[in-house]
Amino acid sequence: MSPIPLHPGSSFAFETRSRRCLGGLPLVAAGLVATLCNVSFARPSGPGLFCENYPSSPQCRGQVIACDTCHLSTDPVSWNDYGISLLSALQGQDFESGLGAALMMVEDIDADGDGARNLDEILVGTQPGNAESLWQPVPPSEGADNPWYAVDDYDTVVAYRRVTTLYCGHSPAYAELQTLRELSFEDAREMLHVTLAVCLDSAYWRTDGLARLADKRIKPIFALGADTEVVADGYRLVLADYEWDYRLWRYLLSDDRDMRELLTAQYHVEDDGTGGLQRVDGIIPNPQIGGGQPLRPEYRSGMLTTQWFLMSNTMFSALPRTTAAQAYRAYLGMDISQTQGIFPVAGEPLDIDNRGVSAPACALCHSTLDPLAYAFSYYNGIEFPFDNGLYDPDRPSMWIEGWDPSVQQSVVLGQPVQTVPDWGRVAANSTYFRQAMGTMFFEHALGRPAGPAEFDDLDAVVQTIEADKFSANRLIHRIVDTVAFGGV
Repeated sequence: MSPIPLHPGSSFAFETRSRRCLGGLPLVAAGLVATLCNVSFARPSGPGLFCENYPSSPQCRGQVIACDTCHLSTDPVSWNDYGISLLSALQGQDFESGLGAALMMVEDIDADGDGARNLDEILVGTQPGNAESLWQPVPPSEGADNPWYAVDDYDTVVAYRRVTTLYCGHSPAYAELQTLRELSFEDAREMLHVTLAVCLDSAYWRTDGLARLADKRIKPIFALGADTEVVADGYRLVLADYEWDYRLWRYLLSDDRDMRELLTAQYHVEDDGTGGLQRVDGIIPNPQIGGGQPLRPEYRSGMLTTQWFLMSNTMFSALPRTTAAQAYRAYLGMDISQTQGIFPVAGEPLDIDNRGVSAPACALCHSTLDPLAYAFSYYNGIEFPFDNGLYDPDRPSMWIEGWDPSVQQSVVLGQPVQTVPDWGRVAANSTYFRQAMGTMFFEHALGRPAGPAEFDDLDAVVQTIEADKFSANRLIHRIVDTVAFGGV
């Protein structure tokens, strides 16, 4: 069985230097569409009402449902089978007042004809309007051969193999497995966690394992970063050095440090000369032509303001929509190009840079995206002579005619913020950040997205993150204890 991922990734690149307004965004709701992504109220009333009715749905746990719950497209506007059934049940009633009753009216219908009721699909996390999004439960396991090391479908041998492979980078020795098999279940679990602690402190996990988790968030481009072969006046032309990003990531996700500092740190990390990492404060000048961290600490916000992140995402954009979208996707787990995490802001989008984003096919997503991006407008992307990533209070007014900081108010997750550090603090303390980080480690542990049978395990470990003081190591120990990890 292949689980249906609820939040597929996207390689969509936002067009910030052209007049194209993201017309390629799938499933963008706009205008008078009495469906879950109703924009006529300039707020996400549909997703909120849906989750009020189904708070236990996996689609409502630390995330906001996407518009594809009901939509196929909006240009022209069209709905999937579930959306059509809701439209029929609404019978012309006011959207907000009638949606709750309409949702209940169609619960026992199998809208997409896949053999599962709408309500059953909602409760397990599949899409009631997509026949290909269907989960069939796995038959109960008969258990392991040795009842002493397998309890309730948790096999400590399976778990041990996964621990050593994932976190130590090698398969377990035969003698280790033999020892494990001779232990009681409780003693075997203790051995498992002792080994895990050693693995999480290993050179493999600290240098390679954690770095691979960062790849799609940092997105290194060798021709522009530390590995470039481009030379100018005898110096390699390093527009920014992504190794600073990798080091900060690795540092904050080890040794029980607070992972929220991924979005709030005002320091950086360098090699200590012995293979370890150490914190370094203050301005770090560009060596030779580029590749330091020259941004003043008070303007820093962890991974969101590294020279590499700003250079590679903002580049020459006046309004850095790509930068904000990548921050939202990488650290809050929501991809606006997939209409995830839509929190429309009243009066937006203003289309201050005349990119056509107020067009009906673009407006809903940009009513969230543009306010996310305003705070990033004060940071250079690529700016010669080598001021990449620096803060410039005059940058927006120089790049955008009519810029007014009292009007261009940044908003993240419904909360107004003034600066990127404010943006980072709101994001880091949100349920969305905890869900995104928990999901990242959970999916890495399983080697695939969680399936409906595993949503409860995922939700349980996410709920422990705050009590465990945002430690990645403690989170991994929690994941290793789940039946999803040690399942037979």
